[in-house]
Amino acid sequence: MIIRVDDEVDASICDNLLTKLIQDEKKYNDYIDDNFVVKDYFKNVIKDEKNILLCYKEDEIIKGYIYLKNINEDNKSGYLIDGLYVLEEYRNNGIAKELINSSLSILKSKNINFIDVNTMYKNKEANNLYKSFGFNEFKVSYRMNLE
Repeated sequence: MIIRVDDEVDASICDNLLTKLIQDEKKYNDYIDDNFVVKDYFKNVIKDEKNILLCYKEDEIIKGYIYLKNINEDNKSGYLIDGLYVLEEYRNNGIAKELINSSLSILKSKNINFIDVNTMYKNKEANNLYKSFGFNEFKVSYRMNLE
């Protein structure tokens, strides 16, 4: 079941999932610290009603989450999908798609102009997932490593 996170206990569990997401991104970004841990991030995020933190919870287990951050750009209002993660043992069961569908339903009912998402260039799974929902490439970022 998809629920909106509104308490600190579930927010803390989502912090743990965000930590796992960041650690997973190490395969695309060598600069991520092995010891990086997210703590108390989402408990502050959920205090702002414009931000939306949803989780997929089944049998009292949070199996995945999606975070929708309210943003404004060029005098237009939108949201950034600023994190989507499903625990590895629950992947390929449609949870990510359910989280995105629920998010899109919520966001389409709001008076916003756009929805953005950022993924790592080499993360083909994530890129293909978002493209399957109709997201199009919008920006390209480049990085030069000086080491």
